[in-house]
Amino acid sequence: GEHNVMIGAHPGYPDLVGFGRRSIPHTPEEIMALIHYQVSALDGMAKTQGLEMQYVKPHGALYNDMMADTETRRAVMKSIAAFYRPVKLMLLATPRADEHLEEAKQLGVELWFEAFADRCYDDDGTLLSRAKSGAVHGREKMLAQARQLKEEGTVTTVGGHTLVLNADTLCVHGDNPEGVQAIQEIRALIDG
Repeated sequence: GEHNVMIGAHPGYPDLVGFGRRSIPHTPEEIMALIHYQVSALDGMAKTQGLEMQYVKPHGALYNDMMADTETRRAVMKSIAAFYRPVKLMLLATPRADEHLEEAKQLGVELWFEAFADRCYDDDGTLLSRAKSGAVHGREKMLAQARQLKEEGTVTTVGGHTLVLNADTLCVHGDNPEGVQAIQEIRALIDG
């Protein structure tokens, strides 16, 4: 499109009040249905503008549940595999990437792995809970983490450990007050 960006669906639990950041128990069938509904809606809207949705990245608690729970992750993957055309699924880059690639291959889904420039990592490779101090980075830490990911393929965890991450893409949240300025600088860093 006009801004040279890819369009992705960001389906989450039906939780407007909690902004999708609260885990709500769902059966695998319910997860598949909510993803199918939300992804199809965005796909249809994109088509009306002559654009194409290219990937799916679950939102908030659904993303975290997908990364922590095999049954939830498989339901997400099955929903993507059942879509009428191939789209990629975005997962958190972790030391378990090989397992996730194998799961996705079995279900016929292509993955993109993402790392976060604006979030602190826990020692186990998950994102540090937003409830904990220091979970969300400001501009300087975002830039430093993006640089470390680009140059070394690693992040430094909350406990000071080095974690190797093979990431295809970087995320900066839109609700981060310093995010937009940092994104411009991160883009220059990556392109440079």
